[in-house]
Amino acid sequence: SSGINAEYGEFLVRHRPTEEDFTEVRVAVIGNVDAGKSTLLGVLTHGELDNGRGFARTKLFRHKHEQETGRTSSVGNDILGFDSKGGIVNQADAHSSQDWRKICSQSSKVITFIDLAGHEKYLKTTIFGMTGHLPDFGMLMIGANAGIIGMTKEHLGLSLALGVPVYVVVTKIDMCPPNVLEETMKLLMKILKSPGCRKIPLLVSNQDDVVVSATNFTSERICPIFQISNVTGQNMELLKSFLNLLSVRNNYKEGDIAEFQIDDTYSVPGVGTVISGTCMRGLIKTNDPLLMGPDSLGNFKPIIVKSIHRKRLPVKEVKAGQSSSFALKKIKRGEIRKGMVLVSPHSDPQGVWEFESEIRVLHHPTTISVKYQAMVHTGSIRQTASIITMSVQHMRTGDKAICRFRFIKNPEYIKEGARMVFREGRTKAVGNIIKVFPDAPAPYRGNKRDKMKPKYNARRRIKSLNDRDRIEPDPSIPNVTTTTTTTTPVDGPGT
Repeated sequence: SSGINAEYGEFLVRHRPTEEDFTEVRVAVIGNVDAGKSTLLGVLTHGELDNGRGFARTKLFRHKHEQETGRTSSVGNDILGFDSKGGIVNQADAHSSQDWRKICSQSSKVITFIDLAGHEKYLKTTIFGMTGHLPDFGMLMIGANAGIIGMTKEHLGLSLALGVPVYVVVTKIDMCPPNVLEETMKLLMKILKSPGCRKIPLLVSNQDDVVVSATNFTSERICPIFQISNVTGQNMELLKSFLNLLSVRNNYKEGDIAEFQIDDTYSVPGVGTVISGTCMRGLIKTNDPLLMGPDSLGNFKPIIVKSIHRKRLPVKEVKAGQSSSFALKKIKRGEIRKGMVLVSPHSDPQGVWEFESEIRVLHHPTTISVKYQAMVHTGSIRQTASIITMSVQHMRTGDKAICRFRFIKNPEYIKEGARMVFREGRTKAVGNIIKVFPDAPAPYRGNKRDKMKPKYNARRRIKSLNDRDRIEPDPSIPNVTTTTTTTTPVDGPGT
């Protein structure tokens, strides 16, 4: 109104602490089988479009059977690097593997894609990837021609239960008829607006939508939707701009005592035992003494960190919220299992057999009662637990109750406030751990003397009965032997 011409704009300011450090954002890639998850990651990370016959996804597969079937069965990892100006560092190459060291050294921000399995029989692996690898965001993939089928709703419900913000990518729009794409989008909008999701869907069609959706995405309410094609590259730049603007969601405590969660183990020739996982709290440096556990008895063993790698790049320290790999001194791989932790010696860690959780049953065909057993997922822990007590007598689909659980095999290091998933077959329940019982005794597994007793043998029993019932000969009765005589026929051959 005053006649002054003013201009305004939005700027991205990115801070890079040191030359060796970089910001890491973890994105879990979920969706039904054949939705194009691995293909999209191949296009994003290698910079080459797909040929429509699965060329891009072959660069990501880890196992031979994945190459043959075209289906992911393990938790795969791939990275996409952005420099300080927002440009992509990954370079297209003719080889299948990228040089992670080069990408990380040139990047100020790295997107780590956690490629999860879409098939129903690999649901256990997918849940472990969502809980153990601690993703900041979820990328739900939907094939435009197939629509919302199979495990799509299961994966969306899992993300909502774990509190992971989700954005949707609709693929294969180049081969999908317009009417089918319209039906898929209508159903998607309906599901996102439903009382179970309560999301605000936003179809991203230009750069302004990208900025609005990325800045308001961490609130968990808004749900950006991208329509892309891995063959023609349509709208691929919008998705890359959105990934460039994503920021780390989880707040980790750097000044606290060290805690590291183990999610995988390796045995590397010439190096020894190597573990990978995420630093949950504090700061861990090379040659730091730590405690590792709990073992089957609930004890923690002192270990020393020999070397540290982040995304295959050697570093001297790892901070809270960063995923890394440690080489350990004088320890065998068989002594380590997924779900163990590395903690500072100054803390007083304890293995827990029993804990209390407030759970809600998402689906169960019949009723759940005391002594029911199922698989518990919390963090990188994956173990069967049994319900000891319940605040109600029975639970069905949609019910909520406070239950006390006991682990079946090993004690675990768990903390109050952690989220958990409780599943067995098609049964699924989610909840929060509200109390732990470190003083609970270990379950009784029988006496050692009972195990030393010889097993019952039916043949040995019959033989002993025969020996007992055998009639001993009387010495007063003379031994009478009978002899048999053979007579040669008259008209035999000798006559």
